[in-house]
Amino acid sequence: MSYLRDNGIITEKQYVGKTLDEATKYAEDGGFVVRVVEVDGHSKMLTMEVKSNRINFRVKGGYITAAYGG
Repeated sequence: MSYLRDNGIITEKQYVGKTLDEATKYAEDGGFVVRVVEVDGHSKMLTMEVKSNRINFRVKGGYITAAYGG
């Protein structure tokens, strides 16, 4: 298993308010995989598997409004 920042614990405040590019770089540098689940109120089609190394982002106007694991 690869290294995950903070032992894989995702704290939303680390991401909310960052641009998608900033948040993605920060997440990937911490060993996470990023998935955008919603853009400007429009949900994306997703697969149902859960991954412990993935962070899901909701984006509005290019900025992260929510971040959570799975």
